Amino acid sequence: MKTLKYKITGVRPLLVNNPQCADPLNKYSKLKKPLTSNKKKTDEDYAEIAELDMRSKIYWDDELGIYVPSTWIMAALGAVSFSTCKVSKKAIRSGLFMVEDKLKLSYKYQRTVKEKSDIVLNQDFRHKMILPQGQVRLAKVFPIFFDWSFEGSVEFDESITTERDLINMFNKCCKYGGFGDFRPTFGTALFEKVS
Repeated sequence: MKTLKYKITGVRPLLVNNPQCADPLNKYSKLKKPLTSNKKKTDEDYAEIAELDMRSKIYWDDELGIYVPSTWIMAALGAVSFSTCKVSKKAIRSGLFMVEDKLKLSYKYQRTVKEKSDIVLNQDFRHKMILPQGQVRLAKVFPIFFDWSFEGSVEFDESITTERDLINMFNKCCKYGGFGDFRPTFGTALFEKVS
């Protein structure tokens, strides 16, 4: 096994959307349920829904702060592996291993963030979109990060892919696929080999 250390630097802002609310037993799902029922919503209800959306959508670790899950990297590489170097997604999954599970995100205004609420309650990190949901359109908020980057390491089996092909996969998924939500409108990036 060989190891490739890399740095991903954002070209476009990064929208984050942790899918944990897909679980109806998730604590944020339970808090949102009475607010999103068919009752007539007040301005306070909408504000509380937006705050809960922000809290639930970020990836937060008490030691790292905001992070990117390494599963994003595996999914991005698997999506371009065959078109880039004729290696199947299945082969990539069996021959590439992320060294870190969580990749610390660096971003603009990072020094102002000490706890989760510093992201959730700060308008600099809030992006609102009007999105269709069934027959209606709803305002949704997403955590957004500017001037972002993260670093990590990947171990790879040279019998599955070469370092050169792996770098080509990284370049393609960063430039054309991107990371996070609503990509490639958001989340496109540049790849850099660190060592």
